[in-house]
Amino acid sequence: MSLSVDKLENNWETFEKLVLKCCGDAGKALINDLGERMIMCPSSMRSDQVCAYPGGMIQHALDVTMQMRKLNESVGLCDDTMSILKIGLLHDIGKVGDETEDLFLEQDSEWHREKLGQMYKYNENLRKMSVSHRTLYLLQKYGISLSQEEWIAIQLAQGSHFEENRFYVGAESSIAILIQQSKTIVNHISRKS
Repeated sequence: MSLSVDKLENNWETFEKLVLKCCGDAGKALINDLGERMIMCPSSMRSDQVCAYPGGMIQHALDVTMQMRKLNESVGLCDDTMSILKIGLLHDIGKVGDETEDLFLEQDSEWHREKLGQMYKYNENLRKMSVSHRTLYLLQKYGISLSQEEWIAIQLAQGSHFEENRFYVGAESSIAILIQQSKTIVNHISRKS
């Protein structure tokens, strides 16, 4: 799948407006420096995973944010709309890479593309970091402040099954539960369509 130019532009305008709303000048610096790379960043490496195409990371972030808002309206886990926006929109920006290098590179092996559906490969020139850790690094680099609950939500956004996240199981903040459940719902819906 691929997104049309119009869809890429619309997604970016929405994403940019909401990031500026919840992060102010710090969000503006992030967007100015990483914007073009964020626009084209996929969300996943393989075609059988969610949003594994240019623009996929922004599409996924918007879908997750919308699901977080819907889920929160129905169960009332979080009173802070700005936290929902910040976490929903920015929880995966570590997938962009670092300040200069992309995390995902187009797969140049035809065999990997055809046999495994692996559309992208990891950039081996980047320092080894989890997506959550790279996200937290980039947010601090651009001065986007996080509460303890927001920090933990981003750390746990990739799932409690990771070794570094098991410590938090059973003690997750409401916003962490909201992001995890919303991602699960969005991923489930994406796989069905």
